[in-house]
Amino acid sequence: MSGGARPPHAVLLRAPARFDPRVVAAALARRSALPAESWLPAVRRAWGIIAEPSPAEDAEALAAELSAAGQPAVAVPVSLLEEPPPPVVVTKAELSGDGFDILSGRGNAEHSRLVWTHLKVLSAGAVGESGLKTVTEGPSLAEKSVRLGATLATGLPLMGAKEKTRQVREEKRTPFIDMLFAAPARRVRILASEFDYTALGAKMSYSAELNFRTLAAELASRAPGALRGKGARGVLAKAPSGELHYDSFEDVSREERWLSALAALEAAL
Repeated sequence: MSGGARPPHAVLLRAPARFDPRVVAAALARRSALPAESWLPAVRRAWGIIAEPSPAEDAEALAAELSAAGQPAVAVPVSLLEEPPPPVVVTKAELSGDGFDILSGRGNAEHSRLVWTHLKVLSAGAVGESGLKTVTEGPSLAEKSVRLGATLATGLPLMGAKEKTRQVREEKRTPFIDMLFAAPARRVRILASEFDYTALGAKMSYSAELNFRTLAAELASRAPGALRGKGARGVLAKAPSGELHYDSFEDVSREERWLSALAALEAAL
């Protein structure tokens, strides 16, 4: 850039626990011709990264307006915002005194130790996913009764009825825990259905959900300075499972990008 031009900026909300999409949408509505309701879906999808990218002066003005409205914010160069690294899915680990020891996992999970002081973001919750599956159905009870009656009346066996297939929508929840480490930059992902909870030692129970929540609490206690996502705060507060929902893992990544940028900003101060 020439002439001292400032790089593009974004607005970063600084208080994750106070994030109110409606307040942010109202602020954006005041600066445009669109109503707040039109801004709301985009604000929710963006989590706490707003107006990216924008001219530096515009971003600073919006950050000041949001701060005055009770949503503490700061304008930062967009170069500060980075995508989280690809997740490393871990299936077995140990919780040592100074770090998280990866023992096994999917293909890219190498045996290593990640120290607790480098854990910057802790995310947890459940991703809701839906899809179509094919269901094969045989003849109904009524159809079987009719066929049996015909066989008894004629003495002739009837050919078997053809099976029917139909598409049904299947809903499932995938509980997860993500840990974002710095130096080296790693994103460790634990999927509740694949993880070996013997890492909890004497705290392990026979309840899968209780083990999941206990593990999240244990990880949080090992790194009290790590920023916590919405779902992680809910898990630690013992919120009902329905309040830990994310629409997709892309949704999770967007929140983690925001929290990672906050952690980087704090480290730079």
